[in-house]
Amino acid sequence: MNPKEHYQRLLSKYLLNECTPEEAEELFNHLEKDEAGRLLLKNLQAGFNEQIDKPKPINPEISEAVWQKLEANIQQQPVAKVYPFKRWISVAAAAIILITAGLFFFKPKPHSDQLLSRKERYKNDIAPGSNKAILTLANGTVIVLNQAKNGLVTKQGQTIISKVNNGLLSYKALASANSAVQYNTITTPKGGEYQVVLPDGTAVWLNAASSLKFPTAFIGTERDVELTGEAYFEVAKNKAKPFKVTANNVKVEVLGTHFNVNAYNDEPDLKTTLLEGSVKLSSGNELAMLVPGQQGTLGKQGGSFKVATVDTDDAVAWKNGNFNFAKEDVQSILRKVSRWYNVDIVYLDNAPKKQIWGTVSKFDNVSEVLKMIELTGVAHFEIEGRRITVMK
Repeated sequence: MNPKEHYQRLLSKYLLNECTPEEAEELFNHLEKDEAGRLLLKNLQAGFNEQIDKPKPINPEISEAVWQKLEANIQQQPVAKVYPFKRWISVAAAAIILITAGLFFFKPKPHSDQLLSRKERYKNDIAPGSNKAILTLANGTVIVLNQAKNGLVTKQGQTIISKVNNGLLSYKALASANSAVQYNTITTPKGGEYQVVLPDGTAVWLNAASSLKFPTAFIGTERDVELTGEAYFEVAKNKAKPFKVTANNVKVEVLGTHFNVNAYNDEPDLKTTLLEGSVKLSSGNELAMLVPGQQGTLGKQGGSFKVATVDTDDAVAWKNGNFNFAKEDVQSILRKVSRWYNVDIVYLDNAPKKQIWGTVSKFDNVSEVLKMIELTGVAHFEIEGRRITVMK
């Protein structure tokens, strides 16, 4: 990680109250060396100082007032050091992570007389996604899991299928080695996510607009599943039976490990990120091996795997309840927004191509993500129904 990325990461951690005292000291020493950094620190203090001792989250009225302060064009003055503040600040704090093109900056976006106020443009705010999924059994029966009661859902052969709680489906295989294999598919819609524990004990977190096809019992010498979209796997160890995930034209093979696969059809690349264990990737004659902390990427047009060391927190942020944008372009961010909030994205002008860096909770309304992007000056947004219009 180069120095710019290192300090960008420290700023993100600070705003989520995850910095150690040593990291905070390092961050502020760095920020005080340039004008943009000093201005950013002053905005942090001016926006949050009178709220810092309150134990409860700020309400929407205060949040909007703080937001207006942060947008104001305040004059630069010397700044005293500050130290990590309380985690309740998440909404306003996440929105201030404005690092783009590899530089720290904090400047008010230009206002236009023709542009409606944010309050007017965001009056039709949209709530985040939730635990929603459909289970399709081998015989074609469809079960809407978010409407099913906790407890026994059904039985497939010698496998018991239970809804443990809202958002978790569990398979318990009682089948013998001679039992017939049946396949189930769990599918999440846009605006939905779900977790399933497979018959071998492997835990799978399924992101929005994704599906996983798997057998009700793993019989034979391999454990094979098929994925579309994105999922995080914690594979149960079994040296005698490799676990294989097929996603588009890529196969991911493991014995027992933790990894994330992003294989959405509307993304340009298929990405596998390894957190623990080891992974072998294959596509046709192309092969790649990953060690923890690495990500293997294959373009949808084919070619060779590209392996790079990455921050794995970014790859699994969705599973942990966040959007993490690490030098990510706005179009990529809005594809995530579209899937999680179940909205259509319409570009009024040419799609913005700038990269930004930031973190915001995926359980906030969509306006919080849009506000964060707006403060970079890249674009403005209007919410109408389930459509978000992107304007210059």
